[in-house]
Amino acid sequence: MEVMVSFVVPVYQSGKYLRDCIDSLLDQDFELRYEILLLDFGSQDDSTALCQEYEKRHPGIIRFIRCEENYGVSATRNLGILWARGKYIAFVDSDDMVRKDFLATLFPLAEKEKADIVAGGYYLLSGNKKRKGHSRIAMKGNGIDFIRKLYRDPFMKTRTFVWGRLFLRSTLVSNRVQFPTDILSFEDLPFTYKALLSADRVVYVRTPVYFYRQSDHSLTKRTKGILETHLLAFSRGKEILRKEKPVLAKELFSKKRLAITLQLKYDSHLDVRRGMDRKQAKEAYVEAVDNLFGRS
Repeated sequence: MEVMVSFVVPVYQSGKYLRDCIDSLLDQDFELRYEILLLDFGSQDDSTALCQEYEKRHPGIIRFIRCEENYGVSATRNLGILWARGKYIAFVDSDDMVRKDFLATLFPLAEKEKADIVAGGYYLLSGNKKRKGHSRIAMKGNGIDFIRKLYRDPFMKTRTFVWGRLFLRSTLVSNRVQFPTDILSFEDLPFTYKALLSADRVVYVRTPVYFYRQSDHSLTKRTKGILETHLLAFSRGKEILRKEKPVLAKELFSKKRLAITLQLKYDSHLDVRRGMDRKQAKEAYVEAVDNLFGRS
């Protein structure tokens, strides 16, 4: 039986929440075949033993790949794309979970619409609290429609997360859509730009299907200099647009876009909360906006 979906789960020091994550992937209301790729790169906690345990208990569903070195989440996901056998790929962070109807909601829609990308909404988990996330929108179109939406929506409702959605694997492979391995955070942004540019059909629905955990151990919370790292990711996305769609790049970067300037301003506020001088943060924000929306 053909594998319809491959869940790609990068694992690194994930023992605290990993069991909840895997259990949610196994507990799908979905009759067709799917697989779970657990890619453990260099964990030193009990993550490796947990992955081995689950692979032994579910040999027809779970595939465990272990590497002694940690090459980063981008390299791990890229390997997942290569090794996946599913028609579609779903990226899942190892401290997150999916709803029981994740596949039952997104897969039929992807098939019906012949979509390269189909995405649902999400919940934010913080401690014992759960609330709906902001990236919830109903929209259909091609990838360029969604890129334009990214730049014009001040609430960033289409955002560039790679989790909570299905990607047609053949589209990723044939267009060489990969995560940049030289970016330590926000690596999903340039990946999403490239994926959208490669997509003839994209569908977003409001239904929340993913649980994103906000924890003090997340990379975003641990990284100092959020503005700088986010700007690097935006700049890489701009480079992709200038190379593949120069007219679109000129359209989007010829003037300052509210959605992006608000995001960078928010980043500067985060940097202040992490100890940066307020005046320096403001100057860095102005410079970042000027750099991003300069000559295109």
